Amino acid sequence: MRRSISVLAILCFLPCVASLFAQKTPAPKAADYEDTDGYVVLSILLTHVHSEVDPSFLLAPFLLSPVTAPGIKSDSFQSCSKVPAEFAGAAADFRDKNEQNWNLTKKINLKFSYKFTNTGKRTPLAPTQNAKDVPPALFETSVYQVSAVGFDASRTHAIAYVGAICGPDCGSGSYHLLVKEKEGWKETTGSPVCQLISLNLDFLFKRSPS
Repeated sequence: MRRSISVLAILCFLPCVASLFAQKTPAPKAADYEDTDGYVVLSILLTHVHSEVDPSFLLAPFLLSPVTAPGIKSDSFQSCSKVPAEFAGAAADFRDKNEQNWNLTKKINLKFSYKFTNTGKRTPLAPTQNAKDVPPALFETSVYQVSAVGFDASRTHAIAYVGAICGPDCGSGSYHLLVKEKEGWKETTGSPVCQLISLNLDFLFKRSPS
């Protein structure tokens, strides 16, 4: 009887020890993104989305993983059926590289001023005085996030994700397809593809009757 109790105690104790060690195991540190061609592609795409009307351009200091990013379906890229066959190699590389997060560095080359910021520390706009017309929480300025760039073996085809976070429940993004020509990288006809839009519209259905 005592032997049975001892065995049972050991079996109950082992999962607790394993859980304790698992909690103390630090998360793997994100590596710096060092792909020169990748920074060229990202610089081109961010230049396209930049607006001269808004002088402030905010960029998250890390590359998000669009395959696992919060707020985006985990199978969003896999379910995108608009990637042409000639981009199959770039798509495979894109999936492999974006299995993890990367640190975005100042190696990105933009012709306009920008600064890194953290979306988690952004303060939403204050609600309007009219409680019936309170909009979803929005940031005063959108924060842009990008993915690691996927290339084919010849590095002449590229896929990258660019997203904009405009609030805790507000964001958009899409996948950009580029080819390398003599003049440099150019987006293909029909790019971007599989645009994702997230906006909390619950306030429209929670308004008090007028």
